[in-house]
Amino acid sequence: MGKRGLVWFILSLSSMLALASCTQRLHYPDESEASEPRLSSSIGTPSISKDEFLCAVGWLDDSIILVALEKNGEYGLYSLDLLNGEEQPIRAFSDRLVFAALSANGRRILVQVANQQGSNVMMIDKAGRLLADFRLAEGILTDVSWNPTNEGQLFLSVQKKTDRPVNTLWNLAEGECTEMPDTEEMPVWYSENMYLHKQSGSDDADALVLSDIRFPGEDTVIDREILAYGLEGESVWVVTHSDFKDEELLAISYYPLLISQGYVALPRITSESGLVIPEFKKGSDSDDTFAIIPKQKSESMGGVSFELAKIDFSGNVSETLTAVERMAPLSVSPKGTYVLYGERYEYLYDVEGDGWIQLTQ
Repeated sequence: MGKRGLVWFILSLSSMLALASCTQRLHYPDESEASEPRLSSSIGTPSISKDEFLCAVGWLDDSIILVALEKNGEYGLYSLDLLNGEEQPIRAFSDRLVFAALSANGRRILVQVANQQGSNVMMIDKAGRLLADFRLAEGILTDVSWNPTNEGQLFLSVQKKTDRPVNTLWNLAEGECTEMPDTEEMPVWYSENMYLHKQSGSDDADALVLSDIRFPGEDTVIDREILAYGLEGESVWVVTHSDFKDEELLAISYYPLLISQGYVALPRITSESGLVIPEFKKGSDSDDTFAIIPKQKSESMGGVSFELAKIDFSGNVSETLTAVERMAPLSVSPKGTYVLYGERYEYLYDVEGDGWIQLTQ
């Protein structure tokens, strides 16, 4: 690694660690019509210290969360049982833990640990056993897409210096990482051999493309005018401009691909970074879909408010569950019982108990 690359790498690690050191508090909208925050009474408060908490990673099952902690000067992954508050160690790391992601079935964990000489990317199982690894001389992982039927193939997105992230295919069986030069954004596996990705279009809209890993360059255009898309299990959702109202966007759900389940209308709201577009998430064993929906406040109040909502595409409606502070990522438990929310999944909403659970003390 060159001197400039090393400097950028150290600065990147410093910024990530500064983020991880923030104290954890539940935040709610500061507005006159907002009700007092509801706290769930269905389970007790977990025992994580706010000084040790780095992030929640995902769901090992419907009531057990994978969390990243820094304890006694050592980074590690732990399982946290929401029903009894118990933590169980999975694996500890001598170097800094800078990335962790969990497969949809909860069986595999991808981690990156780093020092000033570079970093290691490792695949481990949920017992902490090493399955595969490789040395990454430069860059930090920013995203991963897991093949739904072949756990030996992953798409990785790596941020190197200040350039656009580089998308690669990690083939564990071959022990190779191959760059995906024709993908502008992170590709997402749709089946064992096929994947979805976006290609730049005109008028602030892109094309959704289906490609086959076995036949490079033989792409199928699914939709030429999308703003965003996502894949949850075998359901694909896309957000497009509305054909009916200029002040609205449409979110359409397909299952399987191109067979419409229905849609919901979204307010067309623009921030400094562009259109405010939610992501739609659901549990692996549930049909319930959730999203953070932006709402334009009245002119007298100004600004935008946000709500955690349950989405019914087939009925073309959404149900507000609770107010939240901002647009942030979601992770839904397998049965849709709980929703993790926040940049580090630092907040937990109990859907059935209709209230918040504080993850840290």
